[in-house]
Amino acid sequence: MAVVSTIESHFREFLNNVMNSHPTIDPELIVRVMLFELNLKRFIGPDIPHVNLHVAYKDGVDLHQKQEEARDKYPIEVTTSRWGDGVIFSGLMGIRHVEKIASDPDIVRITGKATPRHN
Repeated sequence: MAVVSTIESHFREFLNNVMNSHPTIDPELIVRVMLFELNLKRFIGPDIPHVNLHVAYKDGVDLHQKQEEARDKYPIEVTTSRWGDGVIFSGLMGIRHVEKIASDPDIVRITGKATPRHN
């Protein structure tokens, strides 16, 4: 029987809570955005990371309409993916921005990348 460390059990519980609170968002992406957000507050410059989200919608959803709606709502770059399988949201955003985007009931899954700076 493997011995699980206390910190590992806390982390698993935390990750399960993250997955349960936002089942459509990749939990590793959430953690990464939050870590950058916490760390960037200590430095001069933007205190939120640059994030690229790939948002997959339910079958039959008009991706161009979703793109246009998002462009009206958010001050970031929003494009349809080149493969036509989702919408890409790209720009400086914190976890609250990601959560707001994820609130669309037509979203099936959000994956992506976060980096500490725009480049």
